[in-house]
Amino acid sequence: MTVQEAEEKLCGLFAEVLGVPEIEPQDGFFDLGGHSLLASKLVRRIRTEYGVRIPLRRVYDAPTPEALARHLAAALAA
Repeated sequence: MTVQEAEEKLCGLFAEVLGVPEIEPQDGFFDLGGHSLLASKLVRRIRTEYGVRIPLRRVYDAPTPEALARHLAAALAA
C-alpha cells in the first residue's frame, strides 16, 4: 500500500470514528473533536481493517491522516 492509498483510507476511518461526513488529509483528529476514547477506537479500526497494530501514542504524535499514513504504510510494508 502506498502512502497516498493509506492516506485516503485513513480519511475514511477518521470520518467514521469522528462521525463527520468528510476529512481532508491535513485535518487534525483532536482539532475535529477527537479525544482519547475515540483515538482508541481509531486504533482498533486500523487493526481490524489492516491487521496492523498502531500504538495509541502514534495518533497523538501524528494526528492527521497525512502524517499517520506514513506510519501505516511503513507498518504494512514491514
